[in-house]
Amino acid sequence: MKSALKEWSIFLARRLGYMIVVLFGVSLVTFFVTRTIGSPVFLIVGLEATEEMIQRATERLGLDRPIWEQYFIYVSNILQGDLGVSRFTHNPVLLDIQARLPATIELTMLAVLFAIIWAVPAGLIAGAKRGGIFDKFAQWIAQIGVSVPNFWLGLLLVFILYYLAGLFPAPMGRLPMGVSPPDPITGLYLIDSLITGNLETFWQALRQVFLPSFTLAFTASPAILQLTRNTMIGILNSDYIKAARSFGFTERIVFFKYALKNAIAPVATLIAMTFGWLIGGAVLVEVVFSWPGIGRYAVDAMHHSDYEPVVGVVLLCAFVYVLVYLITDIFHFIVDPRVKDEQGK
Repeated sequence: MKSALKEWSIFLARRLGYMIVVLFGVSLVTFFVTRTIGSPVFLIVGLEATEEMIQRATERLGLDRPIWEQYFIYVSNILQGDLGVSRFTHNPVLLDIQARLPATIELTMLAVLFAIIWAVPAGLIAGAKRGGIFDKFAQWIAQIGVSVPNFWLGLLLVFILYYLAGLFPAPMGRLPMGVSPPDPITGLYLIDSLITGNLETFWQALRQVFLPSFTLAFTASPAILQLTRNTMIGILNSDYIKAARSFGFTERIVFFKYALKNAIAPVATLIAMTFGWLIGGAVLVEVVFSWPGIGRYAVDAMHHSDYEPVVGVVLLCAFVYVLVYLITDIFHFIVDPRVKDEQGK
């Protein structure tokens, strides 16, 4: 018991240490980038401002202080949840992000779910039936997914499925006009509508999110499919699988009891990486579908030279990424004995 507790303590301490170092590095980069791309003073006072106005604004923003002191204040504000104030919405950036983050999470989670539903089984079957018809078909689909930009695919789906066929609603937000959102519980319309028993809103929200989530899933799933396939091929050709077959185990037992179990860890890692990447990588899809998430919020901020929201979104995406990595490492530590052995060395 004490040995297991010690292993967990060392493991979590190392991972949390890595997490702090990464977040420190991101904060350092974002701080110096925002200080080198130009002073926000002129964006506030305008180009026709006098020297006195510029000086007062510089002092008010603390830009007259030494750079190390500015960085200390910058980190202190972040730790207190102060990401600044948007000069376009005139709201605290943290409140703006809190209002828009559920939309991005809902879109990303559904996209990852779609990718898992088709890419993981397809990769397992393609790996088990290497060189067969299904393997070639899956490879062909994966090549299309890699080659097609997600914003172009989104525009194509909107043109065909909305404009020509009329099968989906207009790409204008999370719900069609005239449909009221469900009572806010989690901020995720699909979940909130199910909790409150509002099936009509659930159906409308699902139709609205389907095309953007499918677009993300189609362009993000090839990596999952390829890794699943290649991992399964390597496992099925390994010595312990050959030994299991030599003992007379059926292919069904070999596949589900031995091969599938060992393929979970690397695929789960890539799925976690995909989720972390999509949180900040869904920007163009959010713009195409007018999806009110943090990606579109950052794009709108850049159009108005409002860099506080951009920095806030970057820091949030970095935090989500390292948090997802931490959860994945914990999962590996639980299911893979080799990680524990390495930890003990």
